[in-house]
Amino acid sequence: MLAFALIILSSVMNLVEGTLIKRYNGKHTKGGFIFTAMVSLFSMLFFLLTDTGGLDFRAEMIPYGIVSGIFYFSASFLTFVALGCGPFALSMLIISYSCVFSIAYGIFFLKDEISIFTVMGIILIFVSLFLNRSEKKAEEKKASLKWLICIGVSFFGNGMLGVLQKMQQIKFNNEITNEYMVVTLSFSALTLFIIGFIKDRKYVGYIFRYGSIYSSVAGISNGATNFLLLTVNTLLPLSIVAPVRAGTKIVLAFIMSVAIFKEKFLKRQVAGVIVGAIALILLNI
Repeated sequence: MLAFALIILSSVMNLVEGTLIKRYNGKHTKGGFIFTAMVSLFSMLFFLLTDTGGLDFRAEMIPYGIVSGIFYFSASFLTFVALGCGPFALSMLIISYSCVFSIAYGIFFLKDEISIFTVMGIILIFVSLFLNRSEKKAEEKKASLKWLICIGVSFFGNGMLGVLQKMQQIKFNNEITNEYMVVTLSFSALTLFIIGFIKDRKYVGYIFRYGSIYSSVAGISNGATNFLLLTVNTLLPLSIVAPVRAGTKIVLAFIMSVAIFKEKFLKRQVAGVIVGAIALILLNI
């Protein structure tokens, strides 16, 4: 039960991060590169401050961190853009689809054992995701090509991040998790700051003035999300963690979208949330 509680908490923290990014983007659309760099920076500081065993940056870990950093900065920036030009619930829902990467990696490469209830739960997660798809008639605005591209790349980047996190945990026996995340987030922050100072130099003061609170809390939420997921990866098979987290995010994103962003849903999408909840029960049996 501890593992599932941590998954729920990580999902809450992830949606807090998404909500803050959406809020900032809705009020202040300038300087996306620097803003997301600040999110990466505060997330990295989270891992520095939570380390208790002394940092050990092994040379063989650095390539994992750099590749992860590439996926991280591209996914984080494009998520920022997608949340600014598209609906919150649908954006978070599609990003939840990235769990397919971890599920496939767990089943086909790690040979995770799965029960009939697990199979049923995973199937229902995808049924839930299908039911929660958008419909142009139900949207006030059609999804733009810009949003589709951004959310697509973010989907791929988030999926690869989940796989890379598990890969490095296996290779290094969970001994340098914080170090791995520090390298990943430092590379992401540095890259985004460089691009940001080239493209958005004139907005630096504006971004620090209006974006510091949003980015610091979003960054801490991001760090907590990754920390909790890395912990859960040591307690449950990856093929279980990924769909449970996806199902949890479906339910929570639905609630937050209605309560905070006043987004409206079709009956089919409400049914999808219910199916997601049933899937969570099956995955806990």
